[in-house]
Amino acid sequence: MESCMPALLKKDLKEKYKWTTSEGDDAHLIHDDAKHLSREEGYEMLLFLNKLGLENGTYVYGTGSDVTKEGRLKIEWMLKNHFESTAPGRYTVLAWINAHFAALSKIYPH
Repeated sequence: MESCMPALLKKDLKEKYKWTTSEGDDAHLIHDDAKHLSREEGYEMLLFLNKLGLENGTYVYGTGSDVTKEGRLKIEWMLKNHFESTAPGRYTVLAWINAHFAALSKIYPH
């Protein structure tokens, strides 16, 4: 049986974001229409973080299970403060999270 962790809400996020859609974006369809993750747009980050799941100890996109709110907030901080790509695809972001989570989560300041 798959467990589903509580989703983050806008008020839970620790970083600063824009909360308007960019031209061509639809906040309700972003999981379908986005080729990359905009780390400046709150609705994209919130949806991305809430769709993260774990499979065999690896972060994956789309399951939304087994990642605690604290884990999602650590990833939010990591992406906003340590990830340097300007237009990262979701799978590039996932690969980076999986490569850096263990080390960076140890210095999470919140």
